[in-house]
Amino acid sequence: MKYLLNKKEGSYAQRVCDLNNIDISDLDVSDFSIDKDIEVLNDFIRKLLSLRDKRFFIVGDYDCDGICATAIMKKLFDDLNISSNYYIPSRIKEGYGINNNIVDIAHEHGFDIIVTVDNGVVANEQLDYATSLGLQTFVIDHHEYQNEPECTAFIHPNLFDEKYSDMCAAGLCALISVSIRDDDTSIILGGMATMADMVSVLNYNRYLLKEMLRLLKKGDYQPVKYLLGRNELSYQSLQFNVIPKINAVSRLDDIMNVNYVVRYLLCKDESITNYYSKIETINDKRKELTQYQCRLAEKLINDEDTVCFIYSEEFNEGLCGLIANRLMYEVSKPVIVLSSKYGLLKGSGRSPVGFNIYDYLQDIKDMFITLGGHANAVGLSLSLDKVNDVLEYIRNHPVEVTEQTKDVLIFDQDEIDMDLYDQYEELSPYGSGFNEPLFAIENPFIDKKLTVAGKYPKYILGKNISAISFKSGNINRSFSTMIFRIQKDSYHKDGISLLIEDLIQF
Repeated sequence: MKYLLNKKEGSYAQRVCDLNNIDISDLDVSDFSIDKDIEVLNDFIRKLLSLRDKRFFIVGDYDCDGICATAIMKKLFDDLNISSNYYIPSRIKEGYGINNNIVDIAHEHGFDIIVTVDNGVVANEQLDYATSLGLQTFVIDHHEYQNEPECTAFIHPNLFDEKYSDMCAAGLCALISVSIRDDDTSIILGGMATMADMVSVLNYNRYLLKEMLRLLKKGDYQPVKYLLGRNELSYQSLQFNVIPKINAVSRLDDIMNVNYVVRYLLCKDESITNYYSKIETINDKRKELTQYQCRLAEKLINDEDTVCFIYSEEFNEGLCGLIANRLMYEVSKPVIVLSSKYGLLKGSGRSPVGFNIYDYLQDIKDMFITLGGHANAVGLSLSLDKVNDVLEYIRNHPVEVTEQTKDVLIFDQDEIDMDLYDQYEELSPYGSGFNEPLFAIENPFIDKKLTVAGKYPKYILGKNISAISFKSGNINRSFSTMIFRIQKDSYHKDGISLLIEDLIQF
């Protein structure tokens, strides 16, 4: 990674906006209001409400976006006294999206309409099958498609103008929901999914995120309050302490069915504590398994491979993406991690910015049973007898990840304090369209150096400032510049914790 050190003068806000090539006014959504005359939205709502005497079956997805989208639509139907139920397929047993068996279930149980959320846009076979059984179909999705699906009603961010053009599925469901009636829960769930799904943080999405935090600060929404625990409410704490717990259930769905998470998010009675307890237990198990399986994966990596391809019966399929992502940051190269069971390998791949892993695998796509994804993430499966062929391709086609250049804001060490953190937090949320800045200190004064877990360097830079690197290769590195992200130290009042991105010797 190359870094461009930015020493320009000016306020923190102006410097960050300059890095993102936007105007400060683009961050102001205080006067944002949801349009009431969006034709595509109004047409979809009219079709939906014209069938309110029918029975609706919601088919969701197992990640945070799909779970929140399912909960929003279920609450909408309940509030409108529309008969409905929902189903999210198992990540491990069924995989992503609607399938013919789900269509059969809807038909056999007397539902009239299937509504897909966060899936369905390319499920042409399943939509046609539903139609052949006399079911109507509504598709609410944000994934890429070539042709609009054949269905009763279809809504997608691509059909909106720029103000709404990068919504996740739950953000789109929230827009539908609050266009019919006021509903704080839809805003909260839509905002959380927007954070989780890495879509734009400008325009409507920024409004949604700001409103979500405002509503959560009122303290009335118990499902998030429980998951947050003792952590102070912020975008960072939601990102690191709430969203992973919602995602954890589908990763270990042999312990708890992911459909219970929808119940949890809509729960208003004392049973919420039972759901919460199970979710916390699963998340603890997820963290424990991920740590163990990451250590196993590290031992399987061949340092000579430019694309790391590893598999094991011990890998949990639901954790392969997490393991691949963590290792990708460790080794700075593409990583594919697969769970091997019953002669079949299933898992995920991740690659750094600058290398398109999806395109790289297209030349051997016929070797895979399934292959999907985008530039930096893929999901795939293949039979065990194809492994040697894939490995041969990888070793005969070495890759070089294009080195990226990142802008970094330079500060004096005595400027890294709670006031700077407050300015950082004031401009949040950060994300696509408004990237979180990297900070740097040149020639930092270090009071003390520690080692965490035997391999992670930690530096005490002053009374209220500590810095830690989770890249084990940094443990003995000499450096003149510390590059980091800033966050609040949740264990020490007025403390600042620096998450080290890199240690550079210029």
